Order: sequence, then C-alpha cells, then structure tokens
Amino acid sequence: MKTLNRRDLTLSALGLAALSLGQAQAVTFTIGYQKGGIPNVLKARGTLEKYAAQGIDFRWVLFTAGPPLLEAANAGAIDFGGVGNAPGVFALAGGADLKYVGVSVNHSDSTEAVIVPGNSAIRSVADLKGRRIGVARGSSAHAFLSNVLQSAGLSFRDVTVVPLLPPDARPAFESGTIDAWAIWDPFLTTALQGTSGRVLRDHKGLGRGDSYYLAPSRVLGDAQKKRALQIVLAELDNTARWANANQATVIAQFSDELGIPKSVLEVTVPKSEFNIRPFRSADVKPLQTLATAFREAGVLPRDLKLGAQNYATLPAFVPALAGLGLK
Repeated sequence: MKTLNRRDLTLSALGLAALSLGQAQAVTFTIGYQKGGIPNVLKARGTLEKYAAQGIDFRWVLFTAGPPLLEAANAGAIDFGGVGNAPGVFALAGGADLKYVGVSVNHSDSTEAVIVPGNSAIRSVADLKGRRIGVARGSSAHAFLSNVLQSAGLSFRDVTVVPLLPPDARPAFESGTIDAWAIWDPFLTTALQGTSGRVLRDHKGLGRGDSYYLAPSRVLGDAQKKRALQIVLAELDNTARWANANQATVIAQFSDELGIPKSVLEVTVPKSEFNIRPFRSADVKPLQTLATAFREAGVLPRDLKLGAQNYATLPAFVPALAGLGLK
C-alpha cells in the first residue's frame, strides 16, 4: 500500500477543499418571473439568497408575458415559472415537455380587461365585430378575450386579432393602430392611468382565470433540481402570506425594483390576494375546457388531452421543507 507523504496529504486536502467549494454552488436553479406576481415579491425580498449555503444558486429572469417564459423553460433556459391559464395549454399543445406543479387562485374580477380609447365609439362587446384587437397570443388575456367575445355571440372569426406583447401593444393602442386591447395587470392599470382608456369588459360574470406554475420534466427528474423547486414553492407560499399582511412594503418594493408608479401598485396589489398551493387532479378540468375552446376556435395547433402525465402533485409546500435536509 502506498504511504502518503506530507506533500501528498497537502495536495489531497486542497483537492477536498476545492471539491467542497465546488459543491457549495453545485446547483443553479433559474426562475422565470413576470411583473407583479408572488415570484416578483420573493425576488424583491431576497429570501432565496440564504440557500447559497445549501449549495443552491437561485437566479432570476424577467419576462413580459407567459408564452416566452414557457418557451424558455422548454428550451432549458429556465427551470420554473408562473403564468396565466392559457400559456401552459398552448405550450403543451405545441409539444413542450412541462408539468404543472402549483396554482394561484384568482379572487378578483378586474385583474384583466378589454379596454378601448376614451373617445371610442365602441360601447359594448358586440361593437367589437370587425375591429382590430391587440392581445399577447397564447396569454391569459387571449383566453379572456375568447370568453368576452363569446359573451356577445362573437368569436375570433368576427374580429382581427393582432398579436402584440405589452410593450408593443401600448403604443399601438395609443396611436389607434388597434381598436381595443385585452391586457392584464399591472399593464392594465398603468394604461388606464396613463391614457384616456376605459374598461369595456372585465371578468365579472365571465369566470376568473387562475395562475399556474410549471417546471420542465427534466427538473422533476433531477433530485437536486427538484429539491430546489420544492424550496422555491415553499418560499413562495411563505411570501404570499407575508405579502398579504404587508401590502405597503410590497408596493414600495415593486415600485423601486420595477419602476412601476405607486399609484398603479396601490390599485393592483390590494386586489391580488396572493396565494399558492399544489396542483391537484381537479385543476385539470378548467384547463381542458380552455384547451377545447381554443381548439374549436382554430387557434390551438392540435387537440390536447390533459391528464396525469401533465402535472406533478407535490406535498404541501411549507411542511415539505422539513424533509429536505436543510441546515
């Protein structure tokens, strides 16, 4: 057996130290987020930074809408993100290998709306027939717009849908390039306060769209990534409770980080009622209804049958932290 000399022992110790340092940042977990949601509050608080000591490097990427966020998730650029009700349906119909892992229930009728210029001759949903309507394709507002049109006996075939992400839709709305805009908060309230726009229709009487959290299948199949995912979900749950009790602080944090006027956040934050829970089998039904409606409207690329293969039911988020071996 080889006897180690002092030099060998020194090199061995250095090697172990280097390995230990390497393991300290062994997992990088990237979170996609949008303006104004629970993930945004979590980022602003810096809560996840403490997990660097557990060997997890959490990173953040901001997106203007849900569809590009899920495109990035499917491409391997991010590991997790929250979106409205429609983006996941479109992504899965397009062949994305993603799974639902969480739900935020919407308790407000006014987080999305179809708006028109203040001087517009459009006074009812029926007046949208033949008009140009801006909306982010595959977004929750796209699904909402479908419901709005149906409420007046119209469909996408009766209007011209102009696919626009919020940064492009706002100038189109102000210039009159589009006649109406289907949009969500905080962009909705920002537009109402910054233009002469008025609400034509919100969710009242149409049902509300919830928000969903998805992760690529590869994340759920990787023990270390899944552990990081469970940490994020637990901290989102804790953050939701904290945010509801500390709205003034949330408004200040959002305003500082995102440059959103406090006058906007004073409207959007109180109606948010932040919450998150694990995805359950019963959550498939509204998503399947949405997928069927989009397919019948001719905007979904193929039939989509949602089932157990499309979601993972994880344990209650906060209690699960105790079993993750955290120090």
